[in-house]
Amino acid sequence: MSEAATRENPAKVSKKEIKAEAMKRRICAAVVACLDEHGYAETSINRIQERAGVSRGALTHHFPTKQALVAETTMRMLHAATRPMYADKSTGETKPAVPADQLLNNSWNHIVNTAEGRAFVEVIVACRTDRELYNVLADDLQEWDAESSSTIAALYRGSDAAEDDAELLWSISRTFFRGLLTHERFVSDPAYLARMMDRFAGIMNAHLIVRG
Repeated sequence: MSEAATRENPAKVSKKEIKAEAMKRRICAAVVACLDEHGYAETSINRIQERAGVSRGALTHHFPTKQALVAETTMRMLHAATRPMYADKSTGETKPAVPADQLLNNSWNHIVNTAEGRAFVEVIVACRTDRELYNVLADDLQEWDAESSSTIAALYRGSDAAEDDAELLWSISRTFFRGLLTHERFVSDPAYLARMMDRFAGIMNAHLIVRG
């Protein structure tokens, strides 16, 4: 049973399924840590197994390949990242929109510039050359991207007359986030990085406008 099914039908979940889900969470947490600390190329099955503290058999039972493991972890990260941004935890309803600069700074500080956010960038970069990983993730990532853009479009409008301007601005913002993460290694002063983020958020605030 999937994580979503587990949440929707808690009474139907067996002890075996609960145990399996706990094992998957443990393994996926190890994947996030390895991606963040070592990058995709150096995140091996052996390294994940050691970090998770599980047997090789337990790991491969749930995830037969590295690509399958990274794909599952990626989708869990995206699901977890989207919920606090757009939905009220108690009701599940979409939160009221905040000014764009607040949205972008919150996204950077609490979602992007975190272990999960940095791990996600490692996966996106890897998809460029790892054809198997790309094939596993492409449909899900495109679906997630469309859902994310649709949510933004419902909350914001762009300063341009184009109907899809808000989605375009959101895509530009996410591209900036990923570039900022990679640039971080070359910036000696963290305060300078924060200034870059603040300046970008201020610029976008004039173009990504809360719907009235």
